[in-house]
Parts: sequence; C-alpha cells; structure tokens
Amino acid sequence: MNIEKRKNILLKKFKELYPESNNPKVFAGPGRVNIIGGHTDYNLGFVLPTAVDREILMVAQNRDDYLLKIFSLDYNDLKEVSLYDLKFDNEKRWANYLMGVFYFLKGSGFKLKGMNIVFSGDIPQGGGMSSSAALEVVTAYTARALQDLNLTDIDLIKLSQKAENKFVGVMCGIMDQFASTMSKKNHLIFLDCADLSFKLIPMKFSDIKFVICDTKKERTLATSEYNKRRQQCSAAVEILKKYIPGIRALRDVSIEDFEKYKNKLPSPLNKRAEHVIYEIDRVKKVVEALGRNDLDCIGKLQRESQRSMRDLFEISCDELDIMVDLANSVRGVYGTRIIGGGFGGCTISLVKLEAIEDFKSKILSEYPKKTGKIPEIWVCESSDGVREIK
Repeated sequence: MNIEKRKNILLKKFKELYPESNNPKVFAGPGRVNIIGGHTDYNLGFVLPTAVDREILMVAQNRDDYLLKIFSLDYNDLKEVSLYDLKFDNEKRWANYLMGVFYFLKGSGFKLKGMNIVFSGDIPQGGGMSSSAALEVVTAYTARALQDLNLTDIDLIKLSQKAENKFVGVMCGIMDQFASTMSKKNHLIFLDCADLSFKLIPMKFSDIKFVICDTKKERTLATSEYNKRRQQCSAAVEILKKYIPGIRALRDVSIEDFEKYKNKLPSPLNKRAEHVIYEIDRVKKVVEALGRNDLDCIGKLQRESQRSMRDLFEISCDELDIMVDLANSVRGVYGTRIIGGGFGGCTISLVKLEAIEDFKSKILSEYPKKTGKIPEIWVCESSDGVREIK
C-alpha cells in the first residue's frame, strides 16, 4: 500500500478517535538495512546502513493536558497514560517504545504537553529492519516538531537509543536510530560509532535493489542472546586490555594484535572478538569497493560477513542458513547476509534488477519445501530519514 493511502487511513482513524482535533500532522520514521557491519556498532566500530522505504507513519496533535493517548492501528489497541506516570507496561509492550521516548524527554527537562497519536507501520516486526528504532525516532521527531523542543538531530538519536536501552531493556547500539534519522535517499551512511562522525556514500548502481526476505522464524532468542553477545564482547576487551593498553572496545584492536593475543581469550570470547574485528575491516573494504563501483567485491565481503556471523558470532539458525544458501544460488545475486540481531528474522540480498523475478520464484518455491514456512519478500529502495509528510 502506498504512503498516501496509508496516510489517509490513519487520518480517518485519528478523526474517529479524536473528533475534537483538527489539522493533525503526519510524520514518517523509516526502517533500515545494514549492508555490512553486523554487531560492530556497540563495539564502537564502523557500519554501513541506509533507511529504506518501509516506515512507521504517525499522525499526532498536541493536547492541552498531560495525557498521552496513543493508538496502534496494527495492534488495534489504545494506551492512555499520564506523562507523570510513565512506566514499563508488560501487557501493551508496543507502547513502551513511545513511552520510553517521552520518559527521557521529560527527564531531560523539557516541559511537555500530552498528545493524541495514531500510528502504523509496514516494517516487519522482529525482522531485523529496526521497526523499534523507527518508532522511537518518529516519536521523538514528532514531539520535537509539535512542541518546539530544542533538540538537535544527534540529541534525538541518543535519546531514542536511551529509550530502547534503559526503558525497553534492549542494549542496542546507536546505528539503527542514526540511520532512521540521518539517511539520505540513494546514499549509504559510513558511520563511525565511536564519535558519530559519518560520510554519505553515493550508491551509483541504479540496476541493483535491496531484496529483503523474511524467514518467518520468530526471533525468540534475539533479545537475550543480543545482550549476551554484547557482554561477551565487553569481557573480551577486559582480557585484551592486559596485553593491549588503552583500548576501549574491540574497535581499537587491530587484526595484527588480535592474531598475536587471541590465544589469551577463552572460547567463545575468541570467536566473538574475531568476528567483530574482521567485520570492522570488511566495512572499510566495502566503502573502498563502493568508490570503484565493484559490486563483485561487495558481494564477496557480504558472504564473508555472513559466514562469520554464522560460525563465529553464532547468531544464525537453520531457517536463515537455508534462506542464505537459496538466495546465493540465484544468478544475479551479489551477496546475502543476515540483518538485525539474528536467530531468525530477515536477510538482505543485493540483486540485479533483471534477476528479481527469478529470485522471488526460487525463494517462494524452495524455501517452504525445506522449512515448512511461507516467506515474505520485499524489494526495497533507499529512503530519506525521519521527516514530516506534508
């Protein structure tokens, strides 16, 4: 469904729920894909994401009191809460992403008013395209726009990440919120997660599409194992500090030093560190390949990344392995890898435009035979970051 139809559906629901309101505004927060750089962001490394044209749409208007009235069209559910009573909701978990943003806006000293909100998304939930970050970012952006908050883009990004870390309880890095905020259509973001410096890298390949395949394997372990991987990376750093003074994170460990001291790390810390350190190097190599439009090299590095996430970081599963193998077997596919936390969810493939129908046919016919699950496939394009829809 195109964005205009989705917007009109939301506006109609908004008027039904809040008949006293008039002239609400509409905002969009996009999901994101990461071309390469799996689990490097919270290790202060490099990543290479971009926003895509699947997004959260939010219709909102200020209230005269301190009440938040939030309706999720996807869940057909309403959450009413005072700005003075924001706490984690175990039943309406979808609401925590929004409440977390308002909680930390209020904690930052902003004088907030209540709001009427209706939102909906076409980002696959739990698929690794960061629907949670998109929702946090569009919530913060909406509040900033409607209540004239003195909040820079970087402040907005950090606050949105904080909402997920401290309120929702998922210790994500900053990449997802950054990509959802700062992306520019037809560009990738080469982001240094240590200091948030970044470059917009033009995508010169007009005949290549991002094809997202949802395995339909629920990411039941994603949150707990994600936090566990983060702890393991930190534990590896603490050991390596004894031999490499001054390092803050795995980003600071060179390949040479890792090869010299990797035998000091017990398993699985050695495997976790090896993935991250070599993955950071792969991100830099992909950026170099983009400069010369070398898609074969980019695809090769994506496949290396995927094997590393499977064998060293151990975040794959049978369904993801099958999807990756099927995708890579199609002529016209440069590379395929997991996106997101792993243990299910989605893959991303770089596919020639002329090969997309063959790709779809192969996945839709073979994947169900091997897994008993019916996948979903989306052909995506890069998108601008969070914005108002006029």
